[in-house]
Amino acid sequence: MQCQREDTTTAIQRLEMCISDVSHWMAANRLKLNADKTEFLWASSTYGAASLVGNGPPLQLGDKTITASNHVGLLGVTISSDLSIDKHVSNTSSS
Repeated sequence: MQCQREDTTTAIQRLEMCISDVSHWMAANRLKLNADKTEFLWASSTYGAASLVGNGPPLQLGDKTITASNHVGLLGVTISSDLSIDKHVSNTSSS
């Protein structure tokens, strides 16, 4: 199924509700969600990602506003919004 650009607002609202539920569960178990370390990206084809990055709606976590990134780190791997690992390969080979 393909998600249209008009669906991004609904997707963000659902994601914020899910993260809020997780945060409440964490608080009930004496854990804390660290919004300062939270990253997100809009995953899409190269064409679709170019139209969303910087233009997609931000994620609101409590009083923190998180904007979409071009690349995010996931378990030590850098993933791009087009789901490629080119940035990770470049970073790894340069170090």
